[in-house]
Amino acid sequence: MGETGGLARVRALREQILAEYPHVLLLHAGDFLHPSFISKQDNGLAMIQTLNRLDGDLHAFDDYMLVTWGNHEFDKGRERHVPMMNALLKQSEFAWLDSNINWHPDGIDSEHLTAYRLLDFEGFKIGIYSVTTDMVHPEYVESFDSYAETSAHYVPWLRNQGADFVIALTHHWMPDDLAMMALPENHRPDIIFGGHEHHALTEQVDGRWVLKADADGASAIVAEIDFNDADQIRVQPQVVALDKDFPQDPDLLEMIDHLTEINDQVYCQKLQADNHCLEEVLAVTETQLWAEETEIRRFETNLGNLLADLVLDTFDSCGANLALLNSGSIRLNQNIPANANITVKHLEEMFPYPSDLRLIEFDRSLLTPILNHSISSWTANGHWLQVAGLRFVHDPEQQSIRDIHLTHTPDTAETIRAVVPFYLISDDTDHDGYDMINETMILDCDANGTQLKQLFKHSLMQSKQAINAKRDGRICNVMRDSCQ
Repeated sequence: MGETGGLARVRALREQILAEYPHVLLLHAGDFLHPSFISKQDNGLAMIQTLNRLDGDLHAFDDYMLVTWGNHEFDKGRERHVPMMNALLKQSEFAWLDSNINWHPDGIDSEHLTAYRLLDFEGFKIGIYSVTTDMVHPEYVESFDSYAETSAHYVPWLRNQGADFVIALTHHWMPDDLAMMALPENHRPDIIFGGHEHHALTEQVDGRWVLKADADGASAIVAEIDFNDADQIRVQPQVVALDKDFPQDPDLLEMIDHLTEINDQVYCQKLQADNHCLEEVLAVTETQLWAEETEIRRFETNLGNLLADLVLDTFDSCGANLALLNSGSIRLNQNIPANANITVKHLEEMFPYPSDLRLIEFDRSLLTPILNHSISSWTANGHWLQVAGLRFVHDPEQQSIRDIHLTHTPDTAETIRAVVPFYLISDDTDHDGYDMINETMILDCDANGTQLKQLFKHSLMQSKQAINAKRDGRICNVMRDSCQ
């Protein structure tokens, strides 16, 4: 949880607002079941138990809390996972919105699953529907309706049911949210609360807000909706930072600490290790390691350099020229301070997914499209690359790159050998959008299949000095660096 964010602070914020306002609606835009270290052990049960306590009562259904599905809710996406998913929904004490999801028959099913909600607040009716991205296709979902057809159905239908105000709860990219707000007037929601970008965003389209908070509860969006004037409903949004100075609900914090302790012990017992095995110190930092999402998903960071350099060195004997690591595979989302211990738990939280690496070869002309995709939608997205073996200048305002210089590739080389996580080329993934590379490009190399987590762990354990990782300007950002 670190020093910021967390659901104990969200709970405390809800209590503060309830002390001032009689009607408070709590919305969550998805990506809470996975991925996290604790969910790897219990498949999301601890998260459900924690969300159930956001109303202060572990055994009562919360009529004023609604969530929708993010793409990571489908990390367990096989047919064999259906019973487990249904059990989680059954234990949920809140509603799950699935307005645009078409489930397979005999698949996901729960009384807590609903396509919409119509809530009455002293005569004013609020209609709520949802839209979930189709970037992941679990086996138990037949299809996803588009945001346009979903809005075309639910917005007028909810208004016909008496809704004075229509909310869309979404989990997709901001451009899709903005496009929803550009739909014909009778298909447009009055406000969108969204997720997926991992950092706070607030934008307006023709006076209607699109609002997204930071991931991991680092902030919350609080929107005051004033219905006193039926002809002119006022919306006043605020991004509330849930930083280290924001109080935590003590009861929920105690519960979270207890669940975390149990999880850690179960993990260690599976390894037949001491109950405190996750506290094992692998190395000590000399400098702060930057792993927080808004840094490692938008800029060159010293941790990204450390990992990419390590990968490139490991594949050097196979002639590797570059290392390209999608930052979404490095998920610690907190910085490790200077003069601090790096523990086993840091690595388990940093790499929740398999991080196996492959050497590929591609035509040199593909490098520019690869880097252009890395900087696209520069909003802390997981496809941003941490790199080794090249340098370039990034201009976020112009959405451009320039001055690409390959440091480990001969000028005359027509092809490039790069090390990438298998996820970026696998036939079973969306490649994080890197459609220009694929499995057919894999070369034979003894280092293929190396797990980045194990590689990093071994490197830390072998280190005889404190870890002094640095930025060296390999990705020069014109907004904050001095780029020549």
